[in-house]
Amino acid sequence: MFPKGVKRRNVILVFAIIAVYFLVNFIHQGRDVGDSKEKIILIEESIRSFTNQGRCKIPNIPYDSPDMMKFIKDEEPINCGNDEDWVHCNVSFCIIKKRIVDKKGGFISCEFQDIMRNGDNSFQYGNAVRSTNKYMLQNSDFVRIKCKAADGSKWSGTGIGIRKDVEIIKRHKVADGLMNVLIFGFDSISRNSFIRKLPKAYHYLTNELNADVLKGFNIVGDGTPQALIPLLTGYTELELPEARKRKFSSNYVDVYPFIWKKYQSAGYVTAFNEDQPKIGTFSYRLKGFNQTPTDHYQRLYYLAIESDLYKSKKYCVGSRPKHQVMFDYTYDFLQRYNNTKNPTFAFSFHAELSHDSINLVGVIDDDLTNWLKKLHSSFLLNNTLMIFMSDHGNRFMETRNTLHGKLEERLPFFSFIFPETFKSKYYAQYKIFQSNLQNLVTPFDAHETLEDFLHLQLYNRHKAQEHARALSLFKKIPKDRTCADAYIEAHWCSCLSWSSLNDTKSSEEILRATNAVLDTINKFTQDYRKICMKLTLKEVVWSAKLIPQKSLLNFKSNLDTDGFLADLTANTKVTNEMYQVKIITNPSEAIYESTVLYDFTNNVFRVKISDISRTNKYGDQARCIMDENPELRKFCYCSENY
Repeated sequence: MFPKGVKRRNVILVFAIIAVYFLVNFIHQGRDVGDSKEKIILIEESIRSFTNQGRCKIPNIPYDSPDMMKFIKDEEPINCGNDEDWVHCNVSFCIIKKRIVDKKGGFISCEFQDIMRNGDNSFQYGNAVRSTNKYMLQNSDFVRIKCKAADGSKWSGTGIGIRKDVEIIKRHKVADGLMNVLIFGFDSISRNSFIRKLPKAYHYLTNELNADVLKGFNIVGDGTPQALIPLLTGYTELELPEARKRKFSSNYVDVYPFIWKKYQSAGYVTAFNEDQPKIGTFSYRLKGFNQTPTDHYQRLYYLAIESDLYKSKKYCVGSRPKHQVMFDYTYDFLQRYNNTKNPTFAFSFHAELSHDSINLVGVIDDDLTNWLKKLHSSFLLNNTLMIFMSDHGNRFMETRNTLHGKLEERLPFFSFIFPETFKSKYYAQYKIFQSNLQNLVTPFDAHETLEDFLHLQLYNRHKAQEHARALSLFKKIPKDRTCADAYIEAHWCSCLSWSSLNDTKSSEEILRATNAVLDTINKFTQDYRKICMKLTLKEVVWSAKLIPQKSLLNFKSNLDTDGFLADLTANTKVTNEMYQVKIITNPSEAIYESTVLYDFTNNVFRVKISDISRTNKYGDQARCIMDENPELRKFCYCSENY
């Protein structure tokens, strides 16, 4: 009899075919990823040939595992001091605070200058306007403010709100009745980490707002761009036009088919907010936006406040915590268009508190919970699909060197909060969505779901599926879906079963695998050898081997016409083996983790550079390469002579 969940079809040479997929990738390891069209076709063909291995079993990792809890601690609360800002901006108006006026002698005069975007990395100030009362935001969401009081004291700061721009509403089609979409994300928070460090917010999301949490959400690549690009475009970076800064004649990322463009075409007012301009998802390695990507774009604010942050306490801008600024800006955006016939699409992504620390984000649990309560009590979620998510788990902390931490990196927090209007109007689709909560899901599927969400409202039918790897969660996700089906490489798949080889770290096979990793790294930095030192092996920390299921290797064919019985007499020849190794290198003390393919036929270990992850910070080690070739930063250890 077939094991439960196995479909009626021939499963041929399972493990050998898996190797084809990896072999295709490794063959191309020496090529620049910019020359990728042929590689993409080969990858897709090999993935299609990667036969199902049975239902993916997402690991059930206790959030309070002792292996993880030993790293968990409470951080000191954020303290922005007692110096109050003189001006408060609310939606479209910036108002001089009356209590400050009274305190400062009964008179305050302020100069307001709009902050105008000048490309993705610079800005300019508009004409100065004086006021002793308030200022209305019309030309920009952000304004430079300088005030002087009757007692001679001065204050300056940056105001932020949602400008009253009637042209935005005029140029959008009236789309009355469509539901809003709000995506709010944090960098580097696994599902378990969210439960550990934001317990109040998690409780409110799941118990009061009835959030549906995706238990099988699995990343498809390394880092934020490889999470957000599939989520926001439906494609991998390699499949999109070249947009890397260092590439000649590369494009601005304006050419990407961002999901908000489709929503904007349907009449939505759009916003994209991200809080770390120096490491922005689309502006660090990539060329950034030439034109303003959305109707409201918060990057300009963070550029404008950069030069003044030295006057504020850590994690603050003036008297306000920076995370609260993003909360308020997102809230004001929803509030500003709440009474118009234009629905809204907003994506806000906060990184400062969670990118480099597994603990620091815990200090905003109360603030986040109160913000969620404010959205709810203001009825702004009544007609809004809210997606609360993260891109991946933590990638750099000590927890990442544990098996639990490694798995958590691959299993970020991802949830949907549907309005009751959707649940009732699209009852069948919502029930199907709930049936998928335990199944293997990726950013590609989340993108497809966002497209389907819009399509259902506009045309009252599902969007046609364009790519086999992307499945809308309003349709049934196969319970026997594998990482190959979902376009997840072995290196990132949380479903794979690895057998630890800790007792054989010094064996020939492991030493050869680690040497393959080192050779790949050193070849990658070879052209910069004058400034990037050659790395050598200091220690093998951990090693493992992929063990295929015996029943899969023994499967030969269907034994009967109906496919109820299986012929398990085959002895499939395995021509490849997969290993994972974690090593420490000299002189950098870098910790690398990599997937390695052993090709029996040619007796060679193969590694591709994209399957090598650095799990500790490179810090100042890569100072010599940061500007010239930032893609080498996690592999380059600058020589002492630089």
